[in-house]
Amino acid sequence: MVTAVARPGVASGRQVLGRVVRGTRTTPGRLVVAGVVLVVLALLSGVFAFLAVRERSQAAERVAERSEPLGARTQELYRALAEADAAAAAGLLSGGVEKDSLRDRYEQSLDDAQRLLTAASSAGATGRMAELITQLSVQIPLYREDVSRAKSASRQGFPLGASYLRAASRQMEQVILKDAADLHGLAAAKLRADHRQATAVPGTAVVAGLCALAALGVAQVLLARRTKRVFNPGLLLASAAVAASLVWVSTSLASARDDLDRSRDQGWQPVDSLSAARFSVLQARAAESQILVQHGSDGGQYEARLNAEFNELATADGAGGQLAAAAHDARNDPATQAQLAEARAAVGDWRIAHGTVMALYEQTDFKSAVAVVIDDKGSSQLAYNRAENALKLAIAKDQSDFDKAVREGRAAMDGLGIGVLVLAIVAAAGVVDGIRRRLGEYR
Repeated sequence: MVTAVARPGVASGRQVLGRVVRGTRTTPGRLVVAGVVLVVLALLSGVFAFLAVRERSQAAERVAERSEPLGARTQELYRALAEADAAAAAGLLSGGVEKDSLRDRYEQSLDDAQRLLTAASSAGATGRMAELITQLSVQIPLYREDVSRAKSASRQGFPLGASYLRAASRQMEQVILKDAADLHGLAAAKLRADHRQATAVPGTAVVAGLCALAALGVAQVLLARRTKRVFNPGLLLASAAVAASLVWVSTSLASARDDLDRSRDQGWQPVDSLSAARFSVLQARAAESQILVQHGSDGGQYEARLNAEFNELATADGAGGQLAAAAHDARNDPATQAQLAEARAAVGDWRIAHGTVMALYEQTDFKSAVAVVIDDKGSSQLAYNRAENALKLAIAKDQSDFDKAVREGRAAMDGLGIGVLVLAIVAAAGVVDGIRRRLGEYR
């Protein structure tokens, strides 16, 4: 008998199978060992494929049902708080007896913030996120009390109303909104981590499948040489099952990865950019109202803040700023581009309208200046409404794109885990049948 000399270390699959079937005779014992090796490799390829699919499917599920909704809620929380601050400042311009629409917007925004905090807490917030939610749950009622105190003083004609509102607004800007931004940052990091896991390349599963397929090929070649038969139906079936599993896993996970990448590129990334611009619009609105509320007692602080927010939204040449960044993120989305063009135009008109406000203010025509800011047909009010509404519609559209892409990504993995296990069992059965046929020749 001709024997092979093995080198030290772990033998390759070809060497193991070669030693089993090489020689002047192919014994039943060698065939049994070869069969066991091939069955184990076939089943392992199925197990690794199943684990890869399950891991990515669970991560995609977290993206859709936990991390993305949590990110959306923390975004909306920041928006609701900024909108409440803007509405409170605008409401005080009416002497503390604000229009119903302003009062309703203020109350609704704070109620939304409380609701969103509760929803974020129930969406799996832990650790630092849970701490921030607890802090905000305490801070928001205190802010509401400070604004109520400011409105009460203003209704009674006390100049302290402006001071109370300035203190409340400072608390909102320096503490509450900062905590809300930190909360959203943590939620966004969780979303990115889940997305990376859902789109990871299944390297181990692919390698296991290729090893099983290669071992089956080597076995068939060596058996064909010794038995002078070209085909072994059982081993051919096993090879086909492993190859089908490998192709199915590779193509389905690649399709899911493309869909999930689209959910990022056309969904939550543009939404983040659009939301940042919307926050600046709301903070600019609050700053413009505060300029008139403070009657010059702020030393120009709010005028500087308003100009900073305008510049943050769009630079003078229109080539930079948050709106330009959002347009870049949504460069392949004509509908969002149209809304951003409307927002840019609205911000430009708002700058002009604010110039009118300041001119009237400097002429001591305070009533007319206030009307431009808070009246339904005031040019500043109209420009603000246009900018805020355009960004709101763009965010809703991109959020819908995200939901659709994630649904398609998850659908690409439906049934895949069970399917690869079934194919692994078919492959193992094929190996058993192929080896059984050869063993039958020894009887």
